[in-house]
Amino acid sequence: MASIKDLKKRITSVKNTQQTTKAMKMVSAAKLRRAQDAITNQRPYAKRIDALIRQVSAMVESPAKSPLIEREPTLSSEGGNGKKKVLLVLVTSDRGLCGAFNANVIKAGGRWLTAHAADYDSIELAFAGRKGFDFYKTKKVTLGPYWAEVGGKVTFVKARKLADAVIKRYLDGDVDEVKFVYNEFKNVMSQRVVVENFLPLSQPAFDETEGTTSNKTEEPGIFIVKPDLQGVLDQLLSKHFGIQAFRILLESQAGEHGARMSAMENATKNAGEMIRKLTLQYNKQRQAGITKELLEIISGSESQKSSA
Repeated sequence: MASIKDLKKRITSVKNTQQTTKAMKMVSAAKLRRAQDAITNQRPYAKRIDALIRQVSAMVESPAKSPLIEREPTLSSEGGNGKKKVLLVLVTSDRGLCGAFNANVIKAGGRWLTAHAADYDSIELAFAGRKGFDFYKTKKVTLGPYWAEVGGKVTFVKARKLADAVIKRYLDGDVDEVKFVYNEFKNVMSQRVVVENFLPLSQPAFDETEGTTSNKTEEPGIFIVKPDLQGVLDQLLSKHFGIQAFRILLESQAGEHGARMSAMENATKNAGEMIRKLTLQYNKQRQAGITKELLEIISGSESQKSSA
């Protein structure tokens, strides 16, 4: 059994930890408000530009073409097995203390690898965030690029660099498909893991949790397009992938702050409960020590009276 002195030290230590977790919760709450506003403002724009590209590319009067939407088969897809090469990008955080936020993405990536290993000629893992890279760097998987500069505060410049790097590998023929695995921010308490098709654009995004497709193409109507369909499509595509990468990073950032705030709130409550139990144990042992001393004093006094 721990001594009174040890219990007192432990109570002080847990109180210090509780102050730290409480401060981290407040910091995450402040960051979450800004991140939530950012992703709320970004989502409608990202969804609309995606819908516009699908609408323009679906016009039958003068169908526009782009290698990012419709590409010629590569050697890997022309082979005997007809399988393709895919780049799977895991979006995680650089720091921990955010509950199961990173573990959910890592597990979803592992499940996708297991389920689709036979469907592709090769599956290459790339990483935006240190936690995913740290987990897989010792595993027997094909490691792709790790964009360390994407970590930290999300900016459009970082997202644009990430999108450009992915597009370059796709256009060079290194990969035939690009998919992102990330946490989609729903609210403070929950995030949903999404496996989203990034390239080629012709494929609808697949939601692993729901098992449904999204980004449906609108029915093309009658439009007058100037200067021409191809020019409009090229301009939209030049902006689209950077905006979508920015949205994905903002989703992950908001989810990270929400998960960290919830984790720190639970840690603060657990620390308070531990302090209560340790204080109760400390008081019991202190009272037992006082009672023991009183009994010793009384018994000593009685022995003196009897000897006199």
